[in-house]
Amino acid sequence: MSDDDPMTSEREFNERNIAEFRANDGKVGGQFEGFPLLIMTSTGAKSGVRRENLIGYFGIDDKVYVVGSAAGRDASPAWVFNLRADPTVTIEIGPDSPTQMVAHELPKAERDNVYERIVELAPGFGEYEKRTDRVIPVFELTPNA
Repeated sequence: MSDDDPMTSEREFNERNIAEFRANDGKVGGQFEGFPLLIMTSTGAKSGVRRENLIGYFGIDDKVYVVGSAAGRDASPAWVFNLRADPTVTIEIGPDSPTQMVAHELPKAERDNVYERIVELAPGFGEYEKRTDRVIPVFELTPNA
């Protein structure tokens, strides 16, 4: 792969931000400054390889939600497909130890209600929804019992 390959630069960007997150007790600067973030480790749907992604999350009513917005692109981020294939994940929030969770994709009606709350907290997510015809998926992360 060449250095100007979009996948390589996206992976490197992700890796730099994950390193910053871990070095600073879950805080990342730049475009992510002040936004609640977690590292989610999922299993690749096709590759079976463990993948780490730095993802914004929303704590609503003592529940943790992640949104497959991809900033309104027409395709969901790869981690969405990973969760659909294997919903068992490990998350890291702040300086806390990694926790095993299960991702549950919300059915449409519940998703719509939660997404409305998300847009109240982060209005940019309303813009993402306008940029695409796909339904942006929302997953609730619950402790793995």
